[in-house]
Amino acid sequence: MFSNLSNAEILNNLLEGRNLDDLTSRSLMKRWLNDEISEVETGAFLSAFRAKSCTGVELSSMAEELLNVCKLPVARPNIYLVDTCGTGGDGANTFNISTAVAFVAASCGVKIAKHGNKSASGKVGSADVLLNLDLNLNCSLEKVIKAVSEIGITFLFAPVWHKSLIKLAPLRKTLGIRTVFNQLGPLVNPLRPNAQVLGVASEDLLKPMGKALLKMGMNRAIVVHGSGGLDEASLQGENKLVFVQNGELIFSGLNISDFNHENIANEELVVSDHESNEEILMSVLNGSGKKSHINVVALNAALVLWAAGIEDDLNEGFNKALFSINQGDPWKKFLLLKNYLSDN
Repeated sequence: MFSNLSNAEILNNLLEGRNLDDLTSRSLMKRWLNDEISEVETGAFLSAFRAKSCTGVELSSMAEELLNVCKLPVARPNIYLVDTCGTGGDGANTFNISTAVAFVAASCGVKIAKHGNKSASGKVGSADVLLNLDLNLNCSLEKVIKAVSEIGITFLFAPVWHKSLIKLAPLRKTLGIRTVFNQLGPLVNPLRPNAQVLGVASEDLLKPMGKALLKMGMNRAIVVHGSGGLDEASLQGENKLVFVQNGELIFSGLNISDFNHENIANEELVVSDHESNEEILMSVLNGSGKKSHINVVALNAALVLWAAGIEDDLNEGFNKALFSINQGDPWKKFLLLKNYLSDN
């Protein structure tokens, strides 16, 4: 039985810093899905969650309700799937690292089911870049699902799968800040991946996101907050990691210098006025990109290889990703997916 608190009572609890329990969190999400929360109330809820910060229970409970209404048109492939979707919203204006990481990891043998969207709180989202590279994000859902078995990677465009949340996009865009939906996005992949690397823009999100992944039964995962405030592992210094494994959270750190590579400032990863995200993505995937761009992608790909169980040694994973990039294999993987999805 769901919580019978009114919208105002739930909002008041959040504003007073109280955490919601499982039933109340589920009830709140059901009300969003059933259009029982006005736009004004939504703005208030999003602000209240941001001020209080979400717990693992709140996030996992709301995410489960979103997943419960997301029905697959065909059976989920019976394979070990990994996602690289992060929260976004770090405001750093770097190129789309997690998108590049997905194709690099796929070229190393990981079955990638990448969940993503257009930008809601930043400048450019993963879907924005892929659309500009003419990847068909609106082909049949059956083909999107089958691509992961046929090609080894697929992209699940969030609005196609979570239509009930489309109406919130303009408000989120207007607010222009990270909200609870930035945190929920990586948790609601319709294919329910077995493992994940999830970047967060704020260090205080490491623990709640890790707890949410644990509660949702993730086999293996890493939640990462990058040095300098990135929602990916960065080259700048010590990155904060939470490993989700064997039913527990293990806190750790990672520095590119651990792999005998130099630290590089995050500014080197920012898209300049004369560059485009598409050009950078293409150059990284075909092995012709800047060293800093390639190294940051390889570093994050190493985390994905660990989550997939392919490389337990992060240094080995880093070198494996570098080798694949230098061979141009990730770009070949992108072209295979593009051709596969081009025909409905």
